[in-house]
Amino acid sequence: MRSRPKSQNRFLQNVAHFMRLLRVLLIEFRVFIICSLIAFLTSTVLLYTLYPLEELPAHHHSLLGVAYDTVQLTFFQSPIPFVDDWRLIPVFFGLPILGLLVITEGVIQLGHLLLLKRTYSREWQNMLAASFENHIVVAGMGNVGFRTMEHLKRYGESVVCIERNPESSFLQELEEYQVPAVIGDIKNPHILEKASIRKAKAFLAVTDNDLANIEAALTVKELVPNIRIVIRVFDHKLAEKVEKSFGIDAAFSASALSAPVFAQAALSSNLLASFEFGGTVVNAFQLTVEEKSPLKDMQIDKVRESYEVTVLMHQRDNNVDWNPPPSIVLQKGDRLLIMTDNKNIQRFLTY
Repeated sequence: MRSRPKSQNRFLQNVAHFMRLLRVLLIEFRVFIICSLIAFLTSTVLLYTLYPLEELPAHHHSLLGVAYDTVQLTFFQSPIPFVDDWRLIPVFFGLPILGLLVITEGVIQLGHLLLLKRTYSREWQNMLAASFENHIVVAGMGNVGFRTMEHLKRYGESVVCIERNPESSFLQELEEYQVPAVIGDIKNPHILEKASIRKAKAFLAVTDNDLANIEAALTVKELVPNIRIVIRVFDHKLAEKVEKSFGIDAAFSASALSAPVFAQAALSSNLLASFEFGGTVVNAFQLTVEEKSPLKDMQIDKVRESYEVTVLMHQRDNNVDWNPPPSIVLQKGDRLLIMTDNKNIQRFLTY
């Protein structure tokens, strides 16, 4: 199974971004569109039922033909003669005025929106955030929040951020990721609503204030009971209690999470991650096949059998295989991602 090309991921992200822009336009113009649609339908019905159609050519007699005449009347055309009927006077005089308003208002509103988009202003970001759905809300744009957002974008997720400090240096970098930021207190329900929390699938509170993270999580739990909630808590004991007591999906201690990273870095730069599963510590290790490596010219199936490892990925040049076929013969320069336990990992730390 090969990884999805970056160009395809970029295309899908661009499509999603275009759809959000379209939703912004529909939201901002919704009142104007509804009023114009009502006026158009009303005028079409009045012309179809009251205008003496028998005096016109046959192609004007159908409802579709009358609808086309209505469009032309709206934009200062005269497809049908004027009839001195008080019931139709609003159509003949009102539609051109409506058309003028449509053009004028549309140009002004669209120009305003384009200006807001170009400057990526706060107003534009709020409008963009209101158009999101099935997204993840990240509260707190510090170091942890920004890195979390970056990882979520790599996974192809849509993200809306909340940050209390409008001067945060990370806010300036969000435009590159097409991520809107709502400025305000993460505990404030109104601010959460601005981030479309009711349409979100997950909420992450990762500020450096434990109490704020917990309070925000409880507020979100009240607003959206079924949403997935993850919070950052400095004290790992408090994190465990918060999960159990408040029904939070996950509460992580930054110090507890960083400890394995420091330990892994001390052992080898190729030791990528360690985690516990079923009482066993599992390690993710990457290695490159060198000229004198015992793995050179060995089939992947033989590597699995001889070293008691699981080969998750194989890379040759720019081609990456997930769960590679067992018959692949390893060459110099090939890279492997393997999973193994603590006892077996010692064999690879010398590579």
